[in-house]
Formats: sequence, structure tokens, C-alpha cells
Amino acid sequence: MSLTPTVAIAADFLEAYAAIPRVQQRKVRGFISKFQADPTTASINYEAIHDVKDARVRTVRIDQAYRAVVLHPERGNVYLLAWVDHHDEAMAWARRKVFAVNPATGALQVLDMEEGPALAGAVAAAPGGAAVAHGLFTAFAPADLLQTGLPEPLLPAVMALRAEGGLEALRPYLPVEAYEALWWVAQGMSVPQAMQEVAGGAQAPAGKVDPGDIDAALEHPDSKRRFVVVQSAQDLERMLDAPLAAWRVFLHPSQRSLVEKRFNGPARVTGGAGTGKTVVAMHRARYLAAEVFKAPADRVLFTTYTRNLAANIEGNLKALCGAEMARIEVVNLDRWAMGFLRGQGQAATPAEDDVMAAAWRAALGAVEGRTLPEELIRGEWEQVVVAQDLVDRAAYLAASRRGQGRPLTRAQRSEVWEVIEAFRAELAKGGYTTWADLPNLARRLIEQRQPDLPYRAVVVDETQDLGLPRLRLLRALLPPGPDDLFLVGDARQRIYGQPVALSHAGIDVRGRASMLKINYRTTEEIRRWAMRVLSGETFDDLDEGQDSPAGYRSLLSGPAPMVRGFGGEDEEITWLAAQIDDLLQGGVAPESICVVACGRKQVARYQHGLERLDVATLLLDGRADDAGEGVRLATMYRVKGLEFAHVFLAGANAAALPAAAPGGDPLESLRLRCLVHVAATRARDTLTVTSHGKASVLIGG
Repeated sequence: MSLTPTVAIAADFLEAYAAIPRVQQRKVRGFISKFQADPTTASINYEAIHDVKDARVRTVRIDQAYRAVVLHPERGNVYLLAWVDHHDEAMAWARRKVFAVNPATGALQVLDMEEGPALAGAVAAAPGGAAVAHGLFTAFAPADLLQTGLPEPLLPAVMALRAEGGLEALRPYLPVEAYEALWWVAQGMSVPQAMQEVAGGAQAPAGKVDPGDIDAALEHPDSKRRFVVVQSAQDLERMLDAPLAAWRVFLHPSQRSLVEKRFNGPARVTGGAGTGKTVVAMHRARYLAAEVFKAPADRVLFTTYTRNLAANIEGNLKALCGAEMARIEVVNLDRWAMGFLRGQGQAATPAEDDVMAAAWRAALGAVEGRTLPEELIRGEWEQVVVAQDLVDRAAYLAASRRGQGRPLTRAQRSEVWEVIEAFRAELAKGGYTTWADLPNLARRLIEQRQPDLPYRAVVVDETQDLGLPRLRLLRALLPPGPDDLFLVGDARQRIYGQPVALSHAGIDVRGRASMLKINYRTTEEIRRWAMRVLSGETFDDLDEGQDSPAGYRSLLSGPAPMVRGFGGEDEEITWLAAQIDDLLQGGVAPESICVVACGRKQVARYQHGLERLDVATLLLDGRADDAGEGVRLATMYRVKGLEFAHVFLAGANAAALPAAAPGGDPLESLRLRCLVHVAATRARDTLTVTSHGKASVLIGG
């Protein structure tokens, strides 16, 4: 038990704080600062409430109009900030709540002892969807169901359920861990299996549950989903600066177990869109810097494929971390390679698109009697020569071309190499290399010079997009050892590169591979629509196995995605403007709406059309993503790593999203499907898909 007072904050408190006027928020911050410093000071007047369900509940005056609700200990030293609201609403909230340590699990739960059981009983009595012959849980003993963390007052309602629809309706009144476990039981799992699925490897404190020991209850993994013990004034400030950014504070047990686990080598985490892989990766970087590699010279590198995503992650990490941020470096891998090469005195100027195009034209024209098409030669350069770091003709002639489709004779390979040599010579004239070559150049230099790099760990997001040269560079950045590499990704979101097994880059994750299964971002209806886009395709597990979508689910429900077709683009844009206006008039913030289209030119047309209809917009271009008001617009590539309450996937026409990529490249066709999947899974609440003319078959058109 703590010898000094402990202050904890509930997730409910942060949500309530975010909803009150700013003038009151300033007063609440002043109170909390004093409260966090010493909750026992005489200047804090704890007021008892008449007719309260939990005798430990008190209110504290913020000003004449607002009150904070606090759980005041009868024994122990935990003071819990539970709610804040206008006086009458705060009193009403406090009267009906009970803070209970669940006797089966030991987690601290907040129960509504009036509204919960009453409404839960009404829900249980309703049909709740297509009824089954027997109750949903009648095959299970009540004692077994209580092991999930189900509060006993709600047991009769759960036992009376006849269909899954009733369980969904009960969700607001159930502790989240109990709802998740019951959901898995309804899918056919045993109670122990369901509890293991929810825990995700997290270990609850051992020993007999003491219902009066709040200190111990707060250490339970399920308690940490809704309560946080304040460690410092700086942590408190970060929470209050972004009270709705729950991901910064509250983790699912399956996520927390991965964040805090010690691995004896590289670890891989996979999972579908919305399962929190990036959140886990960011918390992992913080944990490693704060708890594992703590020497002043130690560095943790956080890297990914694109600059935009690296910038987003860096901003989020700055908000998440304290002093440890000074020892976390965030940069996309190609930028790191360029900086490293220049720091070692090497020329490293990647050619931009116009220079590359001119070099290819010159190289293709320089080879007399060329018979092979440009697309094939450029594909060989990227997918064989660069991917395998082939530096001379002999190496290319002997190299494997597995997966390249069209076979080539030795003479044809020689022709390919002649063009590639000419291409590189053209670039060298101007002192250029390519972005694709940078990882190989950097890795070779590391292997030759053995520089003393400061990295003790590397955390990687969107691993599926990196390709073999970048993965080999990652392995070269630091020697193999405990907690060295932490890689997260999802092959269904591979919109760059091609499949590569981690083992082929010297990264061995055997025995250290995990999967996240619950989608916390989108509704189940959106998840199903996005998965149907990939129907019939198979995907790797980022190594030498095949990924299975079994168990990948969302526990949230909402409206089915809306798919609409129009005769022309103007008609489509007019309809989009009306739908967006309805959302704005309903109080939806413009920054929570995003219109997504395939390419930049398409996005520009939609932006012009919406602005013409008086819809204020802001283009997400990597330079001013958060500056200014307006509905967001972005390409499908740009929204990767982002999320919005409402997504409009516009211009989903056959021409923009063909069933098969031009040239018939199956890998490129799969990328298109993955691109639509990525864009659709950016939506939290609603997804609307529109087209004009002939709709793409990828959306069911």
C-alpha cells in the first residue's frame, strides 16, 4: 500500500472535462494541480452527498456552479477524480454510481446502480434481433459468467439475453472487459478462452481479491483501461491538454502486455486496420527509452516508410512522452539513410521525378535495338536489381527473378542490364542517386566502416511497406540482442513495395510474433465492407507464413457504409456538399470529416467543386495538415495512419480504380485493392462511397 496519497484519474473524468466550457476548464486545472500536489490539504473541502449509493463518493467545489466528483478512501491513500460537471448534473451522476473491486477479477469498476440494471433489464426483455431457440448464455453456469468481470447485479439481464443484438444494446452498462469476454463467448469460445483472448497475455496481480484495496485494484490490467495513477505534474498537464486522446493514457491489456514485454530478440506485431498497432509502437518506444535503455547516450529510433506518417508519429510522441523524448529519434528510413550518408561524407542526392524521367528516357534511347518495354525494364530495376542490391552484370544474370511473371532469356537479361547501367550513368553525371538505392548504400557503408551508432532499439511502423533493402538496413543498424527490433505491420495495408519475409533480411522473429485482433477504430459494418474489397486474396504474415483474418473483429456497431453512384462529377459533388452540410449543421466538427479520392488531380477537382458550393476545405498535403478550418481532403495514400469520424471515399470510378492495373501486373492490382481498404478503414463512425459514370468493381459497382 502506498504510504503517501495517490491521485488517480478516470477516463470518464477526462471526457467530462473536455465537455465543459473553457472558462471552467481553467478553474478545474487549477483545482487539479492543487489536488494532485496534496489531496489531503485542509483547503480541499470534501462534501458528502445525501442518499448516495457509495458512501465514499464526495464532491468538491470548483466554483459556484461546478463540482468535481471524488472517490474518498475509507482506508488506504487513493483519491480518485471520477467526474466533473455542473452542480446538479455532478450530484446526480455521483448519487447513482458505485466504485467496486470486482470479486472475481480484482479490477476496479464503475457501476451505475440505477440506470444500468433498470435499462439492462428492459433490454434483456426485448427481442434484440433474430432470436435463438434458447438464451444466448443459458449453456453457461452463472458462476462462470461472473468470472469475466460481469457485475452480479447485471447477471440476470445477461442470462436473459436471447440474441447478440441484446448484448450489443447492453454494452453501455457493462464493464468493457466483461462485454468483450461475453462477446467472444457468444462467438463460440469457452469462458477461459474468452478471458485469455481479452487479456492478450497481460497478467493480473496474483493473490486473493481484497474488495477494499483500491491501491491493488488500480494495478489490474483492466483497471488501467479506465483509470490512470498520476505520476507527475507534467503527466497531468499532458492529459489535460488533450483529454479526449485516450490512446495516450489508456491501453487495452493485450496492447499493454506487448508494450511492456521484454523480448530476447526482434519482435513482430501484426493486426488488421484499427487494432492499435501504431499506438502500441509509440508506447513501446516510450517504454524502451524510459525503462530499458536509460543511459544518457542511449537512443531509440522510431522509423517508418513515409515522411508524412513519420511527422504525425513524431507529433504524437511529443505529446505522449516526457523527458524520454529527448532520446527518441523519429524519422522515415530513407531520410535517415540520406542523413547518415552525408554525415559520413558521401554524396547522397536523390533524384526527383523529373530528373529520373529524363535519365530513363536517355538510357532507353541509348541502347540500340532495344526490344523490351520500358515498364518491364523499370520493374526489373526496382524489384530485382535494387531489391537484391545487385551491383554488376554477373550478379544480375545469376539472380533469382521469382515472382516477376514473364521469363527472360540470358540475352534479354543482358539488354535489361545495359539499360540500367546507362540509367545509373545518366544520374551520376548530375551527381544523383535514387531514393530506392539509399538504403543499400547506407547499409554497405555501415558494414564497411562499422560506425558507433547510438541506437539500442529500433521501433518500426508499417513494416509491410519497407521492402528488402530497408529491412536489411534495419538489421544493420544495431547488433542482435534483447529488445533490439520491434516491428508492426499489416500485409493488407501494403500499398508500397512487395511481399518480403523478415527472415530474408536476417530478422528472426520466431517465438516472438503476436497478433492484435480487435479493431477499436471502425464499426463492424465498416470493417466488413473494407475486408470484402480484399475478398479472395491471400496475405503474408510479414515473414514466411500466411496471415489469417480469423478473429479480426470490431466490437462497435453503426450504420452500414453507403454506396451511391451518380451520372456525372458535378452531380456527385453537389450531393457530397449537401451531406457534409448536414453533418456540419448537426454539430460535427469539420476536421472530423475527410473527403478522400485516388490521386492529387482528382482531389483538386473535388476541392474546387466543394469550395464553389461554400464548403470550406483544407488539403492535407504534409505542410499544413492541422492549420486552419475546414473539411479535410486527401489522397488515399495521404490518409494512411490517420482517422476521421466521417469519411467520404469519392470518385470511386472504374477508370480511377480499375479491377486490374494497367499492364496486367497482379501485384499492382492487389495494391489498388489494398489502397481502397486503407482508405475505407480510416472511418470511425460512417463511411460513404461515391462514384460517377461507371463505378469501380472494387466497390461493388
